[in-house]
Amino acid sequence: MTRGVTFVLKRAVALLVLFTLVGCGSKIELYRNLSAREANEMLALLMRQGIRAERTTDTGGTTSLVVPTEDVPRAMNVLDRAGWPRDHFADMGTLFKKDRMISSDTEERVRYIYGVTQELSQTLSSIDGVLNARVHAVLPETASDDRNPPVSSTAAVLVRYKPGAPIDQIVPKIKELVANSLRGLSYDRVSVALVQANQDNMTLGRTDFTAGVSERSAPSHLLIGLIGAIAASLIGNAVLVVLIWRPRFGVSYGIGRHELRRSERSNNVPNHELSKNPG
Repeated sequence: MTRGVTFVLKRAVALLVLFTLVGCGSKIELYRNLSAREANEMLALLMRQGIRAERTTDTGGTTSLVVPTEDVPRAMNVLDRAGWPRDHFADMGTLFKKDRMISSDTEERVRYIYGVTQELSQTLSSIDGVLNARVHAVLPETASDDRNPPVSSTAAVLVRYKPGAPIDQIVPKIKELVANSLRGLSYDRVSVALVQANQDNMTLGRTDFTAGVSERSAPSHLLIGLIGAIAASLIGNAVLVVLIWRPRFGVSYGIGRHELRRSERSNNVPNHELSKNPG
């Protein structure tokens, strides 16, 4: 009987552990190797949309963004439409770090052009209202032969901006910044291509939250059913414990009641009968 009770108790504990794990839910790492600013911006955006995101940092200092597994599709959609995570740009110091003692003129020139355009892209992306910016420049080599006149330098800028941003005021500043940053480039040789971000980036709010709840309705019903099954199993185990211990309680109660009746009978025997039967 003791073994049976022990088995039932172990089973109840196992079910409680399972219930705890189900209640906690599983999570997945959405992005890693994020900067502190990127992680905070992405975390704030997801939380505004009702997604239970978390920012974690491991022992190596790597920052990651973690979300519940059922929220991964919606979180990816929200971040992608908002332009997160941002592109990582190479800086001038990294590009001009030489791996060998001598570099050719072409290598130095390519490093210079690429480094400057990367710096410009990063600067333009930090302007209020601009989500992403890329700069592509063509700086032809200076011709040493007078018979071949040099080709004019050109630059093309792609800007993805937020709806409602004062883009008409931003474009002249962008062209001026690019023209003054590249050698031999004039203002009128800079072209800017504008792409407006989806309006939903700014109006995800309540509508998307309702959609997210609808998407999670099926897993929620499954979770509720599983919790109900666990609760029913726990109640069944409790009833089983009572049924196992009830016979023992019943025997003890019966023996006690029998002894009580014998005691009452002895107390009700007349004194003259006691004198006749002293033993």
